[in-house]
This record gives sequence, structure tokens and C-alpha cells, in this order.
Amino acid sequence: MMLHKRQEPRAASAEIHEDVSRDAIADAFRKAMIGHLRSHMPGTNINEHTLLASDYLNQFRELVMLLDALAADPANFAADLHRWQPLDYEEHFARSELRDKDLAVAAYRRAPENVRDRFDSAVARLQSEALRLVASVGNALDKKSDLKLVCDGAASRLRILIDNANAIANGYVTDEMGRNGNASNQITIDTLFRLRKA
Repeated sequence: MMLHKRQEPRAASAEIHEDVSRDAIADAFRKAMIGHLRSHMPGTNINEHTLLASDYLNQFRELVMLLDALAADPANFAADLHRWQPLDYEEHFARSELRDKDLAVAAYRRAPENVRDRFDSAVARLQSEALRLVASVGNALDKKSDLKLVCDGAASRLRILIDNANAIANGYVTDEMGRNGNASNQITIDTLFRLRKA
């Protein structure tokens, strides 16, 4: 009677080779997630290309309206001005009553890095300038100086920065424009500021 030698499992040296790298799998998963998010975007205010919602900028648009109201009726709107504080993107939508607020946050987190970086830079400047202008208008209120002139100037500056951030959120700033650098954007904004002052 012949005994067959039992075959042992192949040694660990016979490695299993994966045809797809982990990076490729992660990239495919990310693209699938973005595709899934985009399928929910029609009918919302989220841009399907940038994955950003310009609704975030409403808080700054409301500040512009507040400045217009303040110039006409400081007694009733001064307290609102002193309370005003900017919210970051995710906090804004967390507090929002918008139906698509969760989708807006999820999309923002997966926005193309170059677009999101430009948008975040524009928003950082907008927040900083808004706080500076709120303080400046507050000083004008205290000193009883020409409030309308100060409010009009502040509102004009804010509109320029809002328009800049809005253009990025809605895809009007192309990748080519982005590669030319923020310097060109800065020149445009500074030129508009000077024109508004004239």
C-alpha cells in the first residue's frame, strides 16, 4: 500500500500580488463618493463642479444689508452690528435651516483641493475684512461721525470680497486662473477697492 505524501500549504514566500494599489482603490472610492454626492445636487444650491454652496456667503450679504439699514436707522440696528460674528463653513450649515445642509457639508469636505484652497483663502480674507469693518463702523457710531459715508464704504468693500468668493464657489474662477496665482486676484480686488474709493 502506497502512502501519498501529504502536501503542505505553499510557503509564505508565494505572496499574493494585488493588481490594484491601495492608492488606486482609495482614489476610486473617492470618485465614487463624489459621483454619489453629485447625483443628489440637482435642485440644490451646491455647485456640481466645485462642490461648494454659495449660500455660505449669505451671512456676509446680510451684513451688507445690516450696514445699509444702520446708516438709515442707527438706533434700531446698532445692537445687531455689535453682535455680528462670522461663522465658518461647517458651522454656518450646522446652524442653518436649509434642507440640504448635510449634503453641503459632505460636499465641501470632498471639494477639489485646489478649488477649496482658493475658496478658503477668499473666505478668510472676507471674514477678516468683515470684522475690521464692523469695528470701524462701531467706532463711527460711538463718535457720531458721518455714519452713512462709513457704512457705504464698508458695504462696497464687502460686496467686492463676496463677489470674489462667490465666483470661486460657482466655478467662474478656472484652474488656469488659479494657476496664474492669487496675485492676479489680489490685484483685481485692490484695483476695485481703489475705484470704489474714488
